[in-house]
Amino acid sequence: MVTSWIINNEHPEAPTFSAELPIDDSPHPYYFETFASSQETPKVHAAQAHPTDSGIAAYWFGGTREGAQDVKIYRALFEDEVWQPAQVIASQQSLSSDLGRYIKKLGNPVGFRFNDGTTWVFFVSVSIGGWAGSSINLIESPDNGKTWSRARRLVTTPFFNISTLVRTPPILYQDGTIGLPVYHEFIGKFAELLRINRAGEVLGKTRLTYGTSTLQPSIVSHSPTDAMALLRNAGDLPREIVKVQTNDGGITWQQPTSLGLPNPDAAIATLAFHDKTLLAFNNSERGRSDLSLAILSPDTSQVFYRMEFAEPATLSEFSYPALTVDEQGIVHLLYTWNRKLIKHVSFNAAWVNQQIK
Repeated sequence: MVTSWIINNEHPEAPTFSAELPIDDSPHPYYFETFASSQETPKVHAAQAHPTDSGIAAYWFGGTREGAQDVKIYRALFEDEVWQPAQVIASQQSLSSDLGRYIKKLGNPVGFRFNDGTTWVFFVSVSIGGWAGSSINLIESPDNGKTWSRARRLVTTPFFNISTLVRTPPILYQDGTIGLPVYHEFIGKFAELLRINRAGEVLGKTRLTYGTSTLQPSIVSHSPTDAMALLRNAGDLPREIVKVQTNDGGITWQQPTSLGLPNPDAAIATLAFHDKTLLAFNNSERGRSDLSLAILSPDTSQVFYRMEFAEPATLSEFSYPALTVDEQGIVHLLYTWNRKLIKHVSFNAAWVNQQIK
């Protein structure tokens, strides 16, 4: 089942959300951990995942270091509690050939699977400069990842079509289009939501935030009209996770407020968890050596489990979490483990409830 943000076909300008998620309600706690990557490259980062018919598919970038020319986009399948060997699905050379342009570096893959099995992977590329000069690319597989299309470059802005990045997973509309959360890093730092049709064309976009400090929106909804986006905070210290909300199905978004939990300018992940929200984040104002889980309700937040911790002086990094749910209702968490591996932890609601009690 795909988490969906549904638009009402009778009133196409009045979208409604669907918060259905197949969370496992078994009374028996389940917890499992392993690694999704197998040291295919010296460094890895920025995993994302989505459910498949028999497990999940994960994506990340890897190479000698972030931003190096040898960085490639990897995909791996998790089935029967075993990770299959990762496969390269995009590289600097393949993207340069597909687009007919120079490509300097790649990053931030985000996969999405439609109900008919068609899979899209968005990822970032840069031709000149740093990440602020990024563009978003799209490749498509009609056969569950066996073969992939040539890459195409999304047109997201008239300003030289640069400075749009992706990090968090899309949401699906009933009419077959999707909403892709994106963010900008050139001059300002702010978040938007792109609406994209099944032909891969950008139909429009909605601004979620303004200013110079909010990045990487992660969107979760619990009712036909209410949704929340949590954002990474690149602003002045002390930094806290930023929250924006909509009560009209995403037509308008309220002014940003603080969630009350710290954020050291690092990525976060959210997931609808029954009538609450599951959050994975770095629970510190500085550094990425504490990766924790929290449960959010409309008025409260409870940090209930420390997934990883190391003293900041060790320079350990546990970062860039991603959350998804498979067809059996098992929650999957992936994150960067010291930039060397992608760690994978899976658990069910009974395990979460056990930790909260």
